[in-house]
Amino acid sequence: MQGQHETISGLSAISAREMRQLYSKVQTLEDVVHDIFDRGTKPTRQETQSLQDFDLVMQTLAGMASFYERVEAQVMDTGEADIQAATETVTLQKLRERLREIGSFVPN
Repeated sequence: MQGQHETISGLSAISAREMRQLYSKVQTLEDVVHDIFDRGTKPTRQETQSLQDFDLVMQTLAGMASFYERVEAQVMDTGEADIQAATETVTLQKLRERLREIGSFVPN
């Protein structure tokens, strides 16, 4: 039971960190969009680059959803979560690596 507690704790900690990072990115994107609309002109080059973070936010959310769906399916099928296997469909390498940190919370 201790391993399950540590897995849930790890999932929660890493998920909270990801959510805070996404929140920060969305706040920045909101500011950029407001600036563009208030000004009424085309976005600057820097603003256009910032707007590309929308794609990163969407990919991160999709990756996390896929990860949690795999974890849920594993637990339903076997009663255990295989974090390594659950991250295999996550396409963003850095997100995949961060999610795999959960394995460090679980004793082998």
